[in-house]
Amino acid sequence: MSNENVFAAIDSALDIDRMVAACQEVVRTPSLSFEEGAVAQIYARHLKDLGFDTVEIDPNGNVIGVLSGEGNGPSLMVNGHIDHVPTGDMKDPFSGELVDAGRWGEVGTAIYGRGTCDMKCNVMASAYALGSIRKAGVRLRGDVVLVADVGEEVDSPLGVPSVIARGVRTDFGLNTESSRGQVHIGHRGKIDVEITVYGRTSHASEPGNGINAVFEAAPFLAELQNYATRMKDDDVLGPATVTLISMKSAPDNGTAVVPDRCVIRVDRRYVRGETTESCERELREILDGVARASSSFKYDLDVITHYPLMWVEPDNPVVLAALRGRESVTGQKNGVASWRFGVNGTFMCAAGIPTVGLGPGNEKWAHTPDEHILVDDLVEACRIWTRTIADVCGVASSS
Repeated sequence: MSNENVFAAIDSALDIDRMVAACQEVVRTPSLSFEEGAVAQIYARHLKDLGFDTVEIDPNGNVIGVLSGEGNGPSLMVNGHIDHVPTGDMKDPFSGELVDAGRWGEVGTAIYGRGTCDMKCNVMASAYALGSIRKAGVRLRGDVVLVADVGEEVDSPLGVPSVIARGVRTDFGLNTESSRGQVHIGHRGKIDVEITVYGRTSHASEPGNGINAVFEAAPFLAELQNYATRMKDDDVLGPATVTLISMKSAPDNGTAVVPDRCVIRVDRRYVRGETTESCERELREILDGVARASSSFKYDLDVITHYPLMWVEPDNPVVLAALRGRESVTGQKNGVASWRFGVNGTFMCAAGIPTVGLGPGNEKWAHTPDEHILVDDLVEACRIWTRTIADVCGVASSS
């Protein structure tokens, strides 16, 4: 059977109505980070129904399904997370309702709710894409491992990093986070830094007897704003950034006390040519400069979290396969792009699994009260994914 006929058969085997209903089902099931148990059971049930050869929920709650190939081709890990952020003031966040996307200036029908584009629908759609390969009677050369993982929204190591650590490895990876259907090859790295500036308490009626830690921190905040104007730019990943994300003083219990601590959290996004160490060093240089100008300025700095930079070379086979898959479905010969935020593909890359990103939905709706995903985008992504997967893993036979 020709490739054209193979993909026509796979496209026909995709049960769109069933896929949409499955997406609605998981959106209607709340799954905050570390509360994914109920939704994991739903994914596992669908994977079994779709004909995956093995399906398991590991001790950390990650759902892992394997579509076995002949064993003589490259293997591929398809990854997405099944937790979501809090709902905030979102109206009916777990409705999973089908709505007219015209309310957002878009055309078509959308699934509405928390976790639609970020990214429970993406994960379910990728399962159905793989199921359509099996249903069409197509046998791949290499295995495909679907990992639907937990705790991504809180940067937990219990998700895909733990799956990889226990020995689940493939030759290539595909991350299905929303990318507007574009082929993404990376994102900036991030360090989250906590800076504590010290003062000395006194009664608030006698502030001169103390050293107000908030006032002590003020010169650093001014220098941080100046530092933000000197960030590097990357032609693919975009500009590096730095910003304050929180600031708290202590004691802070409503009593008349001059605070002796000011705790500042700083988010620093870095690009190629920068490292965690270089970012920390630059922040320390700013703090040390403030200390030289004021003998009373004392501080500590701790790196709280590190989210690695993700990068895959544009000519990597998995990237080229994704570009070919996208062009064959859309007719568009676009180049590569990048995410503004971090995704699990970075941990796959760090483990030696070159990973490309491509997912349905517009990432600008993630974490917002208007989160939704177009049904047409899900269908288009399935068609791109199946072509990409077949390209990477190879087709052994088709009936």
